[in-house]
Amino acid sequence: MLYEIAFFIHIIGLIGWGGITTGAYYLLTLTRPKDLTFLSAYRKLVYLEIFSLISMTISGLYMWKVIGCPSWTYYAFFVSPILGAGEYIHWRLTYVEEIEGFFSKMRYLSIFYTIIAFFLIYDMVFKPTI
Repeated sequence: MLYEIAFFIHIIGLIGWGGITTGAYYLLTLTRPKDLTFLSAYRKLVYLEIFSLISMTISGLYMWKVIGCPSWTYYAFFVSPILGAGEYIHWRLTYVEEIEGFFSKMRYLSIFYTIIAFFLIYDMVFKPTI
């Protein structure tokens, strides 16, 4: 029962980490607001993203322990600190002084997140062993 709850938290965390802020970023990219006032609202979504990443890490650690510590999960553990650094950069970008600086730097960060997401999906689906 606790494993199923942890799995649910893990999947909801994935949606919170990858879905909500990605949608907000693409909405901002399409509408291209001219002032920086939107960044305070976007920053709240980044906090949600950070919380989601933390909940994914904690639930992932619990599930890893329950299923017997399989080696294919080590790739995800390796990526976790890298994602934490990416989230720190993401959070800092919400304090930029010019709008174009935010969008140009977020473009690179979104490519980084896309690569990491594909890597994690590959890890979850194919479960390569070390």
